[in-house]
Amino acid sequence: MMTLPSKKLVFLFLLCLMGTVSPACLQQNEVAPRQVSAPPEKTAEIVIAAVGDVMMPVSIQAAAGRSKYNYDLLFEKIARDLAHVDIVFANLETQVDHTAPISGYPKFNARPELLVALKKSGVGIVSVANNHAMDLRPGGLKRTIDNIEKAGLRFCGGGRTRAEAEQAAMVAVRGTTVAFLAYTYSTNQRMPGKKPATPRVNILGAVSEDDLARAVLAVGQARRSADLVAVSLHWSDEYRTVPTAWQRRVAAELIEAGADVILGHHPHVLQPIESHTARNGRQGLIAFSLGNFISTQNYGVANGNRTHARALRGDSVILYVVAAKKDGKTSVVRAEFLPIWTLRDRAGESVVYRPVGLAREMARLKAIEKRTKEEEDTLELLGFRKKVIIEQLTGKTAP
Repeated sequence: MMTLPSKKLVFLFLLCLMGTVSPACLQQNEVAPRQVSAPPEKTAEIVIAAVGDVMMPVSIQAAAGRSKYNYDLLFEKIARDLAHVDIVFANLETQVDHTAPISGYPKFNARPELLVALKKSGVGIVSVANNHAMDLRPGGLKRTIDNIEKAGLRFCGGGRTRAEAEQAAMVAVRGTTVAFLAYTYSTNQRMPGKKPATPRVNILGAVSEDDLARAVLAVGQARRSADLVAVSLHWSDEYRTVPTAWQRRVAAELIEAGADVILGHHPHVLQPIESHTARNGRQGLIAFSLGNFISTQNYGVANGNRTHARALRGDSVILYVVAAKKDGKTSVVRAEFLPIWTLRDRAGESVVYRPVGLAREMARLKAIEKRTKEEEDTLELLGFRKKVIIEQLTGKTAP
């Protein structure tokens, strides 16, 4: 078990490894988050899993294209770690406009099959509030949202109208309602005018007092209609490993307003996971940045240069938030993380970057009796990155 420094976090964080572990831990093989000690009518637990940025560079999409756009291969090694979870949240950092060709940086666009694959992997809700939301202009955002709904996913942070964008997405699970809100610091392409019928995303600009005040109001309104409030924030600076003073202030004010969980994105590297105790004693959880869920931003990193700064862009976690509703009151009771890495891996006839759970992938490699030099190097690389992630989030030396 791994615990984060008490000065930073009062929640228990567990590193879930292969094999038999405590029932309180979300295991990789058989997740048991719903076991509760009190009778169901008194206490009910739900588990929310959150992952980082879903980015679609051309090389990843080309690999999927060689399999007739079977995006499933991108998530087949991580899907088991998202199974048996009540709600899985991701930041969708690409447009999905079927009327435009696929494209990568600087203007991302993927095929609708990506959304189907995300749904099959366990993802249930995505944020569209990020700096790439206007890559294909308002029409692209509208068609992206249409395709999200066609795939059976929920969305937050944007909409086909201003009213839809500002509305919290409500997800009900076994008597517990979770409200999802999402904001981005800006968009790369200019946002449309203020006409209410124009597709748009929610903005919480850096050091914008007006934007923060609107977000505080929205969180308060959501709190009155939901048992739990989660807010996705696309913020900070790319590749920055520590939060800014503005991030800390925004997170604290949103928790004071009623948010229970802050899910940060955009830096493309991990930032700390901390807690904030509101004035009324309620505990809020802050993941300042979850890193990349899938990308190629750690390209060129291998065991021989595993300390390269670019390797940080491959480090990430699945964050599991366990909330309990007891006697009509819901609160976050614990949080757990699973270290993951974006691995350059063979998938059928393709070589593709895709997320893997470090413990599971290392166990698979260790089980091979006669490993090749490539497999030995991969095993050492993954072991090193696992230690980096654990030490960064816990402040303790990993085993």
